[in-house]
Parts: sequence; C-alpha cells; structure tokens
Amino acid sequence: MTASAPLTPETYPIGARVDSPVAPVAVVDVTERSAWWLALTAAVSGVAVGVLMIVWPQVTLRVVAVLFGLWLLVHGAVRLARAIAGRGRDGGERALAGVIGLFFVVAGVVALRNLLLSLTLIVTLIGLMWLIGGLVELVSAFGGARGAYRVWSVALGALSVIAGIVVLAWPGLSLKTLVYVTGGWLVVMGLLQVGLLVLAGRETTATA
Repeated sequence: MTASAPLTPETYPIGARVDSPVAPVAVVDVTERSAWWLALTAAVSGVAVGVLMIVWPQVTLRVVAVLFGLWLLVHGAVRLARAIAGRGRDGGERALAGVIGLFFVVAGVVALRNLLLSLTLIVTLIGLMWLIGGLVELVSAFGGARGAYRVWSVALGALSVIAGIVVLAWPGLSLKTLVYVTGGWLVVMGLLQVGLLVLAGRETTATA
C-alpha cells in the first residue's frame, strides 16, 4: 500500500506498536468499514428518495430539486470517501472517483441553492449526473472488478448511463413524467447498489 505522506504515531490505533506491520492495516480497515457503511446509507437513502418522489402527491419542482440535490450530496460524499479509503485501487481510479465525487457535491449544492431552477435545467442536471456516474462505474468495473462484483457493477453503470440518456433525450419531458422516471430509477439503482455493497462485504469477509 502506498501513501502520499509518511505514517506518524498519531495514525496508529491506541495500544498498537509503532513498529507493528498490523497497525497501519488496522487504520485502513476502520476507514474502509466507515466508507462501506456510508455507501450503504447512501444506497438506502436513494431508494427512500425514489419512493418518496413516486408516492408524494402533487410533488413540485422545488421538491424534486431538494430531493435530488440531497441525493447528489450524499453520493458525492460517498465517492470522495471511496477515493480516500480505496485500498487496492490504483491512483488513477481513486483520482477519478475523487473528481466525480467533488462534481456531484458541487451539483448538489447548485440544486439546493437554486431551488427555482427551470424544469429544463433540472432535467439536464439529473441526466448529466446519471450519465457521468454511469460511465465512471463502467470504467471502474472493467478496470479492476472481478467475477460477480463486475457483473453487478456493469449492470449498475449501464442502467445509470441509459437513465441519463433517456432523461436528456426525452423531448418535452413533463414534471410528472420526470418524477416517475427519476423516482423509479433511483429505487432500482439504489437496490443494485445495496446488492453490490453486500457482495463486496461478503468477499471482504471471505478473504480476511
């Protein structure tokens, strides 16, 4: 494992010997577990947001902007955490995850700070985020994932890309249609993310 800065005594867990090779690994494991739980929370919240958008009576454009803005913020934070705690990933993949995570966070802030965005701008924002996120997921899947995890990653990335293209290319998309399309895709993608995380957790446990 490489690091951008030398390890100091403060980076080791309490009670661990500085000369112990297990100490830095323990720190990384704790960070990765935290990132895993954060990602699971984001996936479940995505499902909840999707359901809420579908069942909310007379949902307004402002509500869509708030819900999707919060989704972007959470998922941007998860991507940043993956970039920081991505043990086993090469530097290029982690850098890409970090850049996309920052992009998601900025887009989320834009959506939340400009709640009077037009329907066209909201559609464009949603479509671009799904398209970019899906492409990054596909690159990550073919670049390092193996076995069943790759299959799930490819499915998630492809679904996200398709969703982005559909939203961007749909002529005259109405608010009601946007709500159902966005909500439905958030539910499906959130469930796929939960499956990916459970699979990753099992593989990690098996190799531990």
